[in-house]
Amino acid sequence: MTAYADGHGQLAAWLGARVPALTAPVVSYRIGSGQSNLTFLLRDAESREWVLRRPPRSDEDGGEHGVLREARILRALATTAVPVPAVVATGAGEAGIDGPFAVTERAPGAVLSDERDAARLPVSERAELGTNVIATLAALHETDPGTVGLAELAPHDGYVARQIRRMSRNWRDWGWHSDADGLWRRCLDRLENRAPRPQRVTLVHGDYRLANVLVDRGRITAVLDWELCTLGDPIADLAWLVDDWRAPEDPAIAVPSPTRAGGFAHRADIVAEYAGRTGLDADALDYYRAFTHWKAATLLQGVLVRRRSGELGEHGAPDLVTLEDTIRYLLHEALDLARQYRTP
Repeated sequence: MTAYADGHGQLAAWLGARVPALTAPVVSYRIGSGQSNLTFLLRDAESREWVLRRPPRSDEDGGEHGVLREARILRALATTAVPVPAVVATGAGEAGIDGPFAVTERAPGAVLSDERDAARLPVSERAELGTNVIATLAALHETDPGTVGLAELAPHDGYVARQIRRMSRNWRDWGWHSDADGLWRRCLDRLENRAPRPQRVTLVHGDYRLANVLVDRGRITAVLDWELCTLGDPIADLAWLVDDWRAPEDPAIAVPSPTRAGGFAHRADIVAEYAGRTGLDADALDYYRAFTHWKAATLLQGVLVRRRSGELGEHGAPDLVTLEDTIRYLLHEALDLARQYRTP
């Protein structure tokens, strides 16, 4: 890991005023493969650790990746059955950091970023993780937004329409001139006006997959990266997880899938587990998988644009050709899934 200097000790002074017995100096390291908000591990002289999140320079007004909104969600979920890291403090234009940022405790466990991480787990833990990842998702979807103060996080209806409007705005900024534009628009035509009626409106994470949780001995210790959390159809979260839950024989893409290491539950098994825990059916899963493939392609186009600009540096960088190939692959898969979906 590359260490980043704490200019004039400002970060140590700011954090020390909020954390008892912090021992300066504080060193920060860029961690994670996230391509939206930037994540840093903070470590003091006694090896105590915290995590700092801030947006990229172009999004310091909050935007879709607002770290202060994310901190609000973490605080709201702290008393629920959903494991989340505790928020230490938030700031804006302080501690030598331009723009907003949030600091949380460093929860135990490790991220399974890719197949190599997953391959280090005993096979018994890989099997157990399938059950635990669904139990955690079900706990989120069973959390009453009003009880935790998140009833006004977003409108309670029109989830897909809101997402399509947002992704369309993003595409106008990122992708209208790209080679994938025609394919992207064909997907949009199939997704618009075909959205299923949700069985239930719940909190949805928006990017629920193994790379966004911490795992310790086959169990989830914290769910991370709540920047896309909103109110909507819980089957969209299930679709996002299923999309990422790739088998060893599935092709590798720019977004690594830890389950390609093998030994994990089959997709059908985790879908059945989810239905059994929540009482929700998965009849609309093909639609939402088409939708999430299309959404992932849109977001990766933004990564591609920021990567070309140099804004994200080289940390965790997928190469540009792989990104372009993945965007086209996801859009073709979206079209195939959309064709399979039959509106009730």
